[in-house]
Amino acid sequence: MEHIKSIFLPQVTDDNPYTKQLIDNLEKLDIKVEFPSLQSSRTFFLPEVVLHAKADIVHLHWLHPFFIHSTNIVFNLLKLLIVIFELVVLKMIGIKIIWTVHNLKNHENINLTLDRIYNIVVAKLSNGIITHCQAAKEEVIKEFSVKKKDKIFVVPHGNYIECYENKIEKVTARESLGLKDSNLVFLFLGTIRPYKGVFELIDTFNQLSSDKVQLVIAGRVHNDNQEMTDTLKQKIANDQRIKLIPGFIPADKIQLYMNACDVVIFPYRDILTSGAVVLAMSFGRACIAPRKGCIGEVLDDTGAFLYQIDDENGLKKAMNSALEKHSELFFMGQHNLQLAQQYNWEHIAKMTADVYRYCL
Repeated sequence: MEHIKSIFLPQVTDDNPYTKQLIDNLEKLDIKVEFPSLQSSRTFFLPEVVLHAKADIVHLHWLHPFFIHSTNIVFNLLKLLIVIFELVVLKMIGIKIIWTVHNLKNHENINLTLDRIYNIVVAKLSNGIITHCQAAKEEVIKEFSVKKKDKIFVVPHGNYIECYENKIEKVTARESLGLKDSNLVFLFLGTIRPYKGVFELIDTFNQLSSDKVQLVIAGRVHNDNQEMTDTLKQKIANDQRIKLIPGFIPADKIQLYMNACDVVIFPYRDILTSGAVVLAMSFGRACIAPRKGCIGEVLDDTGAFLYQIDDENGLKKAMNSALEKHSELFFMGQHNLQLAQQYNWEHIAKMTADVYRYCL
């Protein structure tokens, strides 16, 4: 078969290796992948996709760059009409539309009506929809009223095993972060946003009576929100066992936090797919997370303390279980690493290429 050409839209400016890994591994399968320029990828992408790139496939990922950047209703509606018009034209001239659904709505809950319109229209226009697990597939069918269920394909989220350095020893990592070596260390890593439940995590941690436990919260407050930052600092002020390391975490420092901790915590209040869980597994760490969306399919009870998202004591029970099973946490992490190894990017790219070929 001749080369397939895929265009990824819209361009996302974050440092998640997900897109890079997927593109690199698709290219090994003779699939050429391109991004239009940042500006055109978010509004006028039609000329570039058709005339310049001569694409076979437009592969949509996160849709929020299409609608999140303005609060002007008229501008947003105009842009919505332009983007949808372009997608309809692409479809009419035979370019296939694939959409990987990473979440059911944008994390900041901005412009939710627009968000919903985009999702439903894109779901309708797509020749193929990719979700990262069976649970996500069911939710997408229900949320976006997808009638043709056979156009939804489950392709797991790839691992991060080769993406970050991972050679620092636990003792060294703890020393450099000023953590006591004998303690059990819980870690929350990543951008601090309301849906991730960090405030609830602190309240729950405060209720643990052990002095042999520490909590590290490392990451940047989303959009450097001052109010959130102040609340965080107030909440941790009365607990010496909590260490807040605010600010962006560069890629080469991720190994430091992962290897210093015993358990990575995901106190999410709402989640569909979590690349962060796969990251923790890739570093061989035990996890605490709600049994929701893809998490319950990626993690199991051998490697994680899973709780029901609507159980208000769920997080506390999970953290107490981790304390009780302190000696088993290393082996739980090794189990997670083994699970993560099956999600290698060659395999993921091959599955994605199969979706492309099926739709073509």
